[in-house]
Amino acid sequence: MGFTEPLPRLLEEVANVSGIKRIRFTSSHPEGCTAELAYAMKNIEAVCEHIHLPLQSGSNRILHLMKRGYSIEEYVESIARLRDAMPNMAITTDIIVGFPGETEQDFQKTREILHNIKFDNIFVFKYSPRPGTLAAKLCDDVPAEEKMRRNKILLKDQDQIGREINEKLIGTSQEIMAEGPSLRNRTKWAGRTRTNKITIFEPHQAIRQGDIVRILIKRAMPQTLYGEIIPD
Repeated sequence: MGFTEPLPRLLEEVANVSGIKRIRFTSSHPEGCTAELAYAMKNIEAVCEHIHLPLQSGSNRILHLMKRGYSIEEYVESIARLRDAMPNMAITTDIIVGFPGETEQDFQKTREILHNIKFDNIFVFKYSPRPGTLAAKLCDDVPAEEKMRRNKILLKDQDQIGREINEKLIGTSQEIMAEGPSLRNRTKWAGRTRTNKITIFEPHQAIRQGDIVRILIKRAMPQTLYGEIIPD
């Protein structure tokens, strides 16, 4: 396709390997979310419609302290670029609460971004000092109980957002890659959609790990879909 940037070229080369059914990459950086990457993800069939793009904070002040190398405005532009190319793309992220110096106002900015972007899923971490890092030199001034409070609030916010997103999939047919028996109920199988949503379903006898099956989604939870195999 004539790509010039390293990641799009790599995705194209991997897609040309015989037997590759799906390609997914994780923990990208807003700087790399270029128009060419969006075009590659849209047009290389094996590349899944999902990206994990760490946010870490919704406050520019905290991002600067973290030395993340991007602003909230640049992050939002990256999301818009990807969604313009693939409106149904799933986006997941990482967030740190209680970073040194994070105020309630900073935290509320993170909540605001969460509701504006509407991530499919988030992974929230309570800040703790790591020896040898620049952040370890800062004063860990957010109390542990406050970190826990902020963590719980974000997870509750995301539960609502995730449920709203997933409930829109009820009644749709989704392509699932089977992974094997569910960890919580070994009589059921688990798999993932192209957008990386865990899906639980009743297996048939011939199914094997790595098979691609079509699933009719019957029920949805904030982080999990439930459905049944659509016969060929």
